[in-house]
Amino acid sequence: MIESIKDLFTLGTIYQLANIGVIPLWLLIIFAPRSKITQALVNNLFIPAILAFTYGFLALEQIYPSDSLNNVTQKDSSGLLSGLKQNPLDFLNNFKLYLGLDHLMVLMDNTLFVLIFWIHFLTISLFLGVWIANDAIKYNIHKYIVFFPLILTYFSGPIGLFLYLILRLIIARKFRLHDL
Repeated sequence: MIESIKDLFTLGTIYQLANIGVIPLWLLIIFAPRSKITQALVNNLFIPAILAFTYGFLALEQIYPSDSLNNVTQKDSSGLLSGLKQNPLDFLNNFKLYLGLDHLMVLMDNTLFVLIFWIHFLTISLFLGVWIANDAIKYNIHKYIVFFPLILTYFSGPIGLFLYLILRLIIARKFRLHDL
């Protein structure tokens, strides 16, 4: 039985669970931002803790690879995915992404790194969506006006935030840098 659970716990499964797991929260934020259920779910530490744990677990797997995830981590020279193990000392190579776009592209060939990056994106976008929804409640901006910025935030966080801040400036006539 333990072997079958281990077989189910893959990078692909984590990816699917993270993607599907945030959708109900986004639907609540978009369609029922003022409801007690929404406020209880999105304004607590449980969801961010789960995402942070997942992120940390995957980052640890990046540093000290194991067989626990059926870890397929990198493409080989033919472009096919292979189970390449990383030396923990090579972890510092992950920080080469700051040296140039080509270094980032090398890291994006690493499946585990892409999943860590994706969990990062989902977490920050969700946090940003919650902030926008709560800020709209604070300034009494109707949920239908915030609908499109929240959808954009789900797909591309910064663009959704930018649109929301423009709408907030127009509707609430409030835009102070220290509010962010």
